[in-house]
Amino acid sequence: MSQRQTGELIGVSYQQVQKYEQGKNRISLAILVRAAEAMDAPLSFFLEGVGPTLPQPVWPELNQRNIAIVKALSTVQDQKVRTALRILIRALAEEQFS
Repeated sequence: MSQRQTGELIGVSYQQVQKYEQGKNRISLAILVRAAEAMDAPLSFFLEGVGPTLPQPVWPELNQRNIAIVKALSTVQDQKVRTALRILIRALAEEQFS
């Protein structure tokens, strides 16, 4: 991926991407979050090897897209609808592996 493409994904110029890569400018948490979302990667991806070793997440496959789905489902107020959605998701997941 080019610096220009990376910049477009995270909303900065390619020159700014160069500065981040060269360590001339510090990258903000907001930009890291945008990068994680654009790459469908956990935020911890950018923190590997920095500071003390952190415990592994309970669900390492929980990426930004999956977190967004969970947040959206948590806004459903009707318990019957939530139950129906849970049943549907489980059925779809089981069908995928059949």
